[in-house]
Amino acid sequence: MARIVVLGAGLIGKFVASRLSEHDLLVVDNCQESLNELNCQTLCCSAFDVLNMENVDVWVNMLPGRVGHAVRQPLLNNNQTIVDLAFTAEDPRNLQGGRMVYDVGIAPGLSNLWSAAIEGIKKLEIKVGGIPCKPDEGWSYMAPFSPTDVIEEYTRPARVIIAGEQKEIPALEMRHMVEIPSVGKLEAAITDGLRSLLDTVDADSMLEYTLRWPGHYEKWLASSQDEELANEWQFDPSRKEMTVMTVSATIKNGEWNGYLIDYGKDGDSSMARTTGLVTLAAIDAALAGLIPEGVHPPEGIPELLLLAENRLQDAGVQIKRDSFFFK
Repeated sequence: MARIVVLGAGLIGKFVASRLSEHDLLVVDNCQESLNELNCQTLCCSAFDVLNMENVDVWVNMLPGRVGHAVRQPLLNNNQTIVDLAFTAEDPRNLQGGRMVYDVGIAPGLSNLWSAAIEGIKKLEIKVGGIPCKPDEGWSYMAPFSPTDVIEEYTRPARVIIAGEQKEIPALEMRHMVEIPSVGKLEAAITDGLRSLLDTVDADSMLEYTLRWPGHYEKWLASSQDEELANEWQFDPSRKEMTVMTVSATIKNGEWNGYLIDYGKDGDSSMARTTGLVTLAAIDAALAGLIPEGVHPPEGIPELLLLAENRLQDAGVQIKRDSFFFK
């Protein structure tokens, strides 16, 4: 039994914590209401109040962007092992000390693991979205994680590879309609989700898109783009939703394609399941001693691919992908 501390009890944090009951678990959050939903040891306080806790085998960072980034270096300074899901503009590989694997979700996350395992990529396109199963007359969207992080995703310049060169383009550029199997027509827009793939995968072209129902992006661009919009994006657990991802690569000998879709199960949202199951696989890797010293993206832990796919498929997440051909 390992000693694990989970920082953050949001939608995904609660899902991850609920699957760690066999361990000595502590969940820390500054919202008592969120902690009341958990059946484990909890502590209502700032994450910064517990960073010097001793005898912790794995820290799981599920905090929103800026706060999530702020706790990283203090934990690494204490030579801790960290599984990190805080989505931030900063590159955690610039930090020093300890052991950490970051971006342990679906995209980035599983998308990284798939992309790094594909031989001879010339062109790579990743498309991902967590959306209601049916559009509505409003935003046709509800945020499965921090709405503030979604707003940052819509406004932060996106780093891409075009014609062999890394470039920055405005977020939500290159919008176009795509037909997604068993879903229908969605709109894809460029976002900054390639991250570590920009330098761990060699390709002439790499683009990452976020998927939404048609009309969502037009509504956003016509709005005040104020953080108050987050109130309109609050997650409604009674509404059916789904998470879908496609990874398409042009390779030396043809095409490679991967597809994932989930509709949630047993009261857990699809985004909590798909993201949280990859996070749990990363915790498995940490407890098995598979995270080397330093800070690593998902593709830096090759064993994580099988661990993540096994977690996802065992939970009933639908995955269909082409085979990998290694040298």
